[in-house]
This record gives sequence, structure tokens and C-alpha cells, in this order.
Amino acid sequence: MAVFMNCFFCMLFILIQAIIISICTPLTPTPYSVEKSATTESLASPCNSRSSKKDLILMSRELDGIPKGSEEVETLDVSYNNIQHLPGYIFWNNSYINVKKLSLQQNRISNVSVDAFKGARYVHEIDISDNLITSIDPYTFNLNTHLQKLIIMNNRIRFNRLQTFILSSSIQYLVLSNNQIDQIYEVTFLGVPNLRSLVLNDNEVHQIAPNSFRALNKLHYLSLANTGVYRLGQSTFKHVPSIVNLEGTPLSLRFEPPLKKVTGQSVSQLIDLLNAMLDSDEDLSKL
Repeated sequence: MAVFMNCFFCMLFILIQAIIISICTPLTPTPYSVEKSATTESLASPCNSRSSKKDLILMSRELDGIPKGSEEVETLDVSYNNIQHLPGYIFWNNSYINVKKLSLQQNRISNVSVDAFKGARYVHEIDISDNLITSIDPYTFNLNTHLQKLIIMNNRIRFNRLQTFILSSSIQYLVLSNNQIDQIYEVTFLGVPNLRSLVLNDNEVHQIAPNSFRALNKLHYLSLANTGVYRLGQSTFKHVPSIVNLEGTPLSLRFEPPLKKVTGQSVSQLIDLLNAMLDSDEDLSKL
């Protein structure tokens, strides 16, 4: 009996040790279990989930149109594709009703319907740079009341002397660099009264009509770098911008060293000086 009990306790002791070892020893994961675990973690990750649902990035997919989306998408990037036309209600019809940022650069867009962005009620930034756009209907963005930043650089835009460029009370930042703008008319910017930053770099711009920027009472930054601007008249502004970039213009080359960014009170002083120089030139021409 005693021998039996000793054997029983020995076996029990060995069993307990085996259990302890199995608990304390980490399991060696198989490649399948690692892959499955990573996949599960990826799907469960809030960041990845947010990225997949709210940020739809479709760059360089050879798309020829705007693809179907969802109401959850807040950022849509279809840059570097072959899109040529933006028809009416294209974002609304494809369920991008809550989109906030649209990136459409580096396509072949030449035609933008006046109703293209209707229904995208919450969009606050649109980039349609590097396309083939020659003109935009003034009413294209008038219902996008949250739109603050519009980038249309590297296109073929020219202004119409008989109509304002666009009508928007919400746009604050407008970039029109490297288009085919040769003249700025008095009506050109009447439709964007809350504009704070206007970039017109790398356009021909050989003539700026009097009163061209008088409607822009909130304009803080104006860039005319690398344009053909030769002078700025006293009637050009009602409220002079805090910063005017004149680098690379014929106007800047009239000074030594050439002007670059003129800031603060110096902007008003420059305009006064230019008009004094103009009056002096006119007086000399009469002699």
C-alpha cells in the first residue's frame, strides 16, 4: 500500500511540473498564426480603419472618371490619372457628399461643368493643378460655402474682361500660378471679397487695371513674382496688403538691389514712390 501511495504522489508531482512548464513556456507562433494575428490587428486598428474609410487615395490608377465612393470619405486623391471631364454633380452622384479635400492634379481635365462640385457641401480644399483648363464658370463654386482653398496652378486660364473670375464668399486662398493670364481687369476679383492670399506667380500679366484689387479688403498676401508687372497705381488697392512679392518682375528691376518681398508700411511707400516717379516721367516728356 505504501509503495502504491509513493508511486501515486510521484506521478502527481511529475504531472504538476508538466502543467507548470506548459504554462510558463511561450508558444512558438507558426507563420500562419503570425500572419493571421497581424491581419487581425491591422483590421482592428483605429488608425488603419480611419485611413481606409476616410482617406481614399487612388493615384496613378489610369482612371478616366471619378470612381464610386462612400459618404464616409473625407479625402479623395485621384491625381496622376486620365480624367478629362468633370460633369455635373459628379461627386454627389458618387456619394462624396461629406468630402473635405479633393486632389485632382496631374490629369487631363479640360472641361469643368458649372455643377461639377454641387452637392459636395463640406469641401474646404480643391486642387485641380496641372490640367488643361482654360476657363471656369463664375458660379462653379458659389454653393460650396465651406471652400477656403482653391489651387488652379499650371493650367491655361485667362481672365474675361467682362466677368468676374469666380463667385465665392468663402474662398480665402487662391493660387493661379503659371497660367496664361496676361491682364487683370477691374471686375476680375470682385467675386472673392474674403480673399486673404492671392498667388499669380509665373504669368505674363503685363497690365493691371486701376481698382483691380480694391474689393479685396482682407487681402494679406499678394504674389506677382516672375510676372510682367511694371508698376502699381494708387487706385489698385483700397487696403494695401501686408506683403507683396515682386521678385523677378520688371518693377523689381527698377531698383538696386532688385525688390523681392515688400512688407508692411513699405508697400504704401513703394506705391507712392512709383506714382511720384510716373509724374516725374510725364513732366519730363512734356519738355
